[in-house]
Amino acid sequence: MILFNLYGMSETTGGFTIQTFSKFSFEAAGFAMDGTDLMIANPDENQEGEICMRGRNIMMGYLKNEDATRGTIDSQGYCHSGDRGKIDSEGFLRITGRIKELIISAGGENIAPVIVEDNFKLECVACSNIMMVGEGQRFMSALITFKVDIDPKTGVPSRNLTNEAKADFKKMADVDVSTTDEACSNPKISEYIKRAMEATNKKSVSRAAHIRKFKFLVDDFSVPGGELTPTLKLKRNVTAKKFQQYIDEMFAPEAKL
Repeated sequence: MILFNLYGMSETTGGFTIQTFSKFSFEAAGFAMDGTDLMIANPDENQEGEICMRGRNIMMGYLKNEDATRGTIDSQGYCHSGDRGKIDSEGFLRITGRIKELIISAGGENIAPVIVEDNFKLECVACSNIMMVGEGQRFMSALITFKVDIDPKTGVPSRNLTNEAKADFKKMADVDVSTTDEACSNPKISEYIKRAMEATNKKSVSRAAHIRKFKFLVDDFSVPGGELTPTLKLKRNVTAKKFQQYIDEMFAPEAKL
């Protein structure tokens, strides 16, 4: 079975972009279906902006919520996704982050955290979740969790590492650990994460997007814990507030880089 990347929302009745056997890219989200319009609103110097879509597959509106409907669908019929992206030279849509998730550093740089976080997950297989932080700060930091077994009935994560995470730590750090408590306190794992972060930073578009510090969390993000939505999207503001102490420690004036 061949899998293709697609893009869409509930508001677009499912998928909006498609790919075909003759036109596809594993690094992009596809191209707009026939009969639809894809637009990047307010593009910056990198041609990145908000992804907007128009077509017969766009919803009529939110039930009994006219204000929300007007806030999502403009006068031209375009549905504003809230996602940030661009259309490359081949006509493929590339998603670069969320408009509301942009981090503005102390120097005024706009940083899209999602692409940096995804790059880190590629470098560290054992990582379950990573949240980049640094709003108004002179450098970026991150909170990191590891893959653990999750109770299938309650959705509550345990502190027992998955076999995948244990195998990754054995391969990359040459250590045998079974729990997040052991992983978080192991110096060899810290060194492994530093190497993974250095490799991630090399992929960043600017030095402002480099992650300079990180903190491990013994408990993974979850829906019951309040960090994730039912569709497993990260609640950044909620998570930042919950772990504010860790964030403050990373940005404390006396803390060393």
